Amino acid sequence: MRSWTFFLLAGALAAQTPPGEVTTREETPTFQSSVNLVRVPVVIRDKQGHTVGTFHKEDFQLTDRGKQQYISQFSIEGSAVPKPPAPAGAAAEIPWEPEAAAPGSKLVIPTRFTAFVFDDVHLKIGDLMNARIAALKYIEQGIRPQDRVALLTLSGKVTLEFTNDPAKFKETLMKIMPVVPAHKVFPPASFYVADQWLNRDNQEALALEGGIIAACLPGAHIDPKDILREVANTGEGEAIATFRTLSNIVRLLSAMPGDRTMILVSPGMYLPDELQKDLSESIDRATRAGVVINTLDARGVYTIDPVGDIPGCNSPDPRTSQLISKYDSWENLAQGMVLEDLAHSTGGTTNSDNDLLGGFNRLATPPEYVYYLGFYPKDLKPDGKYHEIKVKLANLKGFSLEARRGYWAPSHEEDAAATATREVGEAVFSRDVLRDLSIEIHSEFFKTTEEDAKLKVTTHLDIRQLPLRKQDDRNRDDVTLVCALFDGNGNYIKGTQKVVELRLKDENLERRRAAGVTVNSNFDVKIGPYMVRVVVRDAEGRQMAAANGVVEIP
Repeated sequence: MRSWTFFLLAGALAAQTPPGEVTTREETPTFQSSVNLVRVPVVIRDKQGHTVGTFHKEDFQLTDRGKQQYISQFSIEGSAVPKPPAPAGAAAEIPWEPEAAAPGSKLVIPTRFTAFVFDDVHLKIGDLMNARIAALKYIEQGIRPQDRVALLTLSGKVTLEFTNDPAKFKETLMKIMPVVPAHKVFPPASFYVADQWLNRDNQEALALEGGIIAACLPGAHIDPKDILREVANTGEGEAIATFRTLSNIVRLLSAMPGDRTMILVSPGMYLPDELQKDLSESIDRATRAGVVINTLDARGVYTIDPVGDIPGCNSPDPRTSQLISKYDSWENLAQGMVLEDLAHSTGGTTNSDNDLLGGFNRLATPPEYVYYLGFYPKDLKPDGKYHEIKVKLANLKGFSLEARRGYWAPSHEEDAAATATREVGEAVFSRDVLRDLSIEIHSEFFKTTEEDAKLKVTTHLDIRQLPLRKQDDRNRDDVTLVCALFDGNGNYIKGTQKVVELRLKDENLERRRAAGVTVNSNFDVKIGPYMVRVVVRDAEGRQMAAANGVVEIP
């Protein structure tokens, strides 16, 4: 049996409470997000490319659609930022740091989670092989005890959850191959060209496809419009699926209790204007969860073929050859902009040189300093429209600034219940300690078999600071408590959510306040190491408490 205490409390342990004053009901935990608070990561670099962490809130200017915004939240995070000391008088908290969980324990708590994501949908075989070799060399350098790595693909065909086993990483990496399209269009056409004609009425794009058909199938009577419609439909479906997968990966990272970084290995991808909201939603989800997305352009330093040849076809006429080169250049630029948006908008960085191993080494290391600016947009209408953000420094001489470029307004108002669900969910998948309320946590377990055990987490809440609302002869508040369980690699396993309804009578108020409230959360588990995260939120004052702990069942 093991127990841990996070805060010292005055007062006796909770006594038996008569029915009607304190009741508890269990709910299924649900987590969601919103954009009422817009979080803007900002990275500032000097002329040598080093990040700078010496700026203050008053040094920044932020506009939303050209209107000056008040920066209501400001913080600086990153690998070089020291952890704040605990408040004076608080009991020592078991650290969620890269050190043994308890005396005599070999468990090291993971604090950094890096997901390597290979874009097997868009990568060509040569570029993928080069990136795979570089990733193998990177992982051969070893995985630090406090680090966990995952390996994922945008197609979803290859998946390795977070692990500290290099052999598993290598084995899974060798399985990644470019996805072969189920249906290959011939004569060829690009998604970019198809979108230019279909959604922008670009007649030059239509003429380009006509020239390609003439070079590939001389004398054939094929309408280029049919080819472009087919490619546009296929490309749009592919883009939607890609960003759905990307959002799921962000959700996976959001559930990890530590520093979260994604390294997207991709040649870039084209995203039409109609699907830009998918990109923004992925960015917003990442920024709210503190997920940094770094991008590695697997093409390295690429060049556009000035000849404009078409593989498997005759040489096109000079006009078509010129158009091929022009549109290839535009398409590559558009693809790279998506990678830049994902990186700069989440506090990450991009790598597009030919040193892929050096790129992995740089991107796997979180920025030394990341500023997080938070603001509540003035007069924000729930109309689902895009808002452009601009961040400036009062004195930008000698510095470069990377920041989020915009966000989409919500399409509907968020009610109080949704707000509570969002705030609790965001706190569960964080490792920050919140101290609005005082909580004391203990754990105990007993083994039922050689491999199975029952784990009980007991949370005692000091309710003396709760702002109870008087109604009739009762003093009311509802307290939501979530207890989440993570495995030794930081993967979310399960959680319980309970709502404690306080309906305290005047004559019992002081005694009940002094006694506090105790809630038990029970889990059936396998033997092994676990991390526990407890989050408490009250409805009346919207105060929160959150704490971390570990337990190892031998």
